[in-house]
Amino acid sequence: MSASLAATLLMLGKLTIVLTIGLTAAHLARRGRAAVRHLLLAATFVVAAAVPAASMLVPGITVAVPIAVPSASTDTGGAVPELVATEQANTVRMRTQQNSSPFAQASPLSSWSWVMLAWMAGASFLLLPLLAGLWQVRSLRRSALPWAHGQALADALVADRMEAGSSDPVHRPRVVDVLLHESTPGPLTFGIVSPAILLPVDAETWSDGDLRRAIVHELEHVRRADWLTQCLGRVVCAVYWFHPLAWVAWRQFVIEAERACDDAVLRRSEATAYADQLVGLAARLSAAARQPLLAMANRRDLSTRVRAVLNSDQPRGRAGAQSIRIAIAASIALVLVLSPLKIVAASQAPQTPGSPGKPRYDVASIKRCEEEPVPTGARGAAGGTNASISPGRFQVPCVTAEQLIYLAYAAYGARDDQHLVNDNIGSASNQVKVRGGPEWVHSLKEKYAIEATAAGATERVVLMGDMLQSLLEDRFKLKLHRETEQVDMLELKLAKGGLKMTPMKDGDCDPGDGTPPTGPPDPKTVNTAKPRCGNINLMNSDLGTRWIFGGYPLSSLASMLTSNLKVHVIDSTGVADKFVFRFEFQRDDSASSSAGSGQPVLSLTAALEAIGLKLEKTKAPRGYLVIDHIERPTPNSPESVPPARAAGPAKVGAGR
Repeated sequence: MSASLAATLLMLGKLTIVLTIGLTAAHLARRGRAAVRHLLLAATFVVAAAVPAASMLVPGITVAVPIAVPSASTDTGGAVPELVATEQANTVRMRTQQNSSPFAQASPLSSWSWVMLAWMAGASFLLLPLLAGLWQVRSLRRSALPWAHGQALADALVADRMEAGSSDPVHRPRVVDVLLHESTPGPLTFGIVSPAILLPVDAETWSDGDLRRAIVHELEHVRRADWLTQCLGRVVCAVYWFHPLAWVAWRQFVIEAERACDDAVLRRSEATAYADQLVGLAARLSAAARQPLLAMANRRDLSTRVRAVLNSDQPRGRAGAQSIRIAIAASIALVLVLSPLKIVAASQAPQTPGSPGKPRYDVASIKRCEEEPVPTGARGAAGGTNASISPGRFQVPCVTAEQLIYLAYAAYGARDDQHLVNDNIGSASNQVKVRGGPEWVHSLKEKYAIEATAAGATERVVLMGDMLQSLLEDRFKLKLHRETEQVDMLELKLAKGGLKMTPMKDGDCDPGDGTPPTGPPDPKTVNTAKPRCGNINLMNSDLGTRWIFGGYPLSSLASMLTSNLKVHVIDSTGVADKFVFRFEFQRDDSASSSAGSGQPVLSLTAALEAIGLKLEKTKAPRGYLVIDHIERPTPNSPESVPPARAAGPAKVGAGR
């Protein structure tokens, strides 16, 4: 499970909880006032809109969810993660494969990317009617005619309410324009700052009772700010268009808003007369070619409204101040409870020793090393493992159990199926990368040497990954899982003006004669000679740092910056091409001396800007291993000791 998928599923879970609570509360209040039910549903939509934003702002509470990973096979086609630290030296040369293309192919969109595109397409499609509706009511208001008689009646009703009403700003009525328009089949209210009531042109022929009831209903919409809450509800439903509970809540939300305004009419009018008027409105809406896109009244809801109007047992009235305070407090509490929760997909390593299909050594020896002196100031495992391999053989001398775990499960044994970001900072193994377990696992005072053979095995990811995992699970009884945490990192991005380098082409670098270069580069010719193809030359001094890339992608620059800055740098440029270039900078921004080239050395920021790049701070997931169970290894049996080590092993440094 990728981090983005886990985060999306958690957000869907939060949304489901919010909608379920809101609908349940509205159902429990079904025998109460419509205004209270509408208030509960309005709070539901507000919380549904607030939780995603709040989740990005408030500190997180991580919930780790173990995800089982299929046991590894001898297939070595999987990618090896970049957890192995790069060796530092004055000159570092990295060779590429001879048949590698200088131009990397862009990877196709993943299935999850298609899902996200479908979600965005659906949300955009449903937001279009809202935008069109806003434009429509704007046009209706411009072309509508003011109606003096309707305006006088509305002003009188507002004045009566102010005389008998409250000083509470929430309940204080506002001045509302009353307009006539031939395009609306029934009364319509819209606007937030300057609300207006739009009536059909034949409203001039309505009886005083019908006109009064219609205006009272629409004024109640204005007082309750239903236009604002309706627009918010439409946006939430458009964003969560795939969630059925969102549409259930929306349907109930619209009905309760109309019923709450009907209750305001019934405080001034007789129920049967108003029911007859609603039936007439249903006929008008049925005969109309179409309604305005953002009209609140719906012909399908009128039968429900008529039954509620004629129900003498139905409690009526507005939501009181106490109900509003409770709804606000409950909404804030729900946001604060749900927002901090952040799920982490913890890839569960195989828990059963000797899992079927996992390769194993033919014979293996584990020996406890004699106690070595602990370096002054040492706080845990440090340095490389000095592991070595040759065809069919693996050996590692005197390392901690922690380093063995790192080597097996991170350096060579991981599979990049979670797309987790991990840093390369520090030694091959430390208690940031391997956590938990008893103290002896991390102690420099307890080390082990391993020699093992496996006929026919030649790949590092098998000998030092899958087979070492089997050994640790068999002999150390190891059980562990992977987790992630959000940490400060840097992003390498394209600057505003874009990249100022051109991709590598034939002839930009020196292919050499096929033999590895020896010795450090000549300082006198390093700035004029072509870089060696497939090499990175690193030259560090007190004056500055110079890196010469002989055909590498920008991700390699990000890796080198990671090692130099001691903080992980993520390549977010999106550029897959390879480049031949020199990169020279001075860590101290105040310095402007030269590194032996006769030219001023730029600060890191300026050096990046010179090639069209920049660094920005960010937070990203860093993976680490958590030990669930481990025991000291079982003694060697006579048949478990491999024969003498074959000559010519290849040493592998799993760290610095």
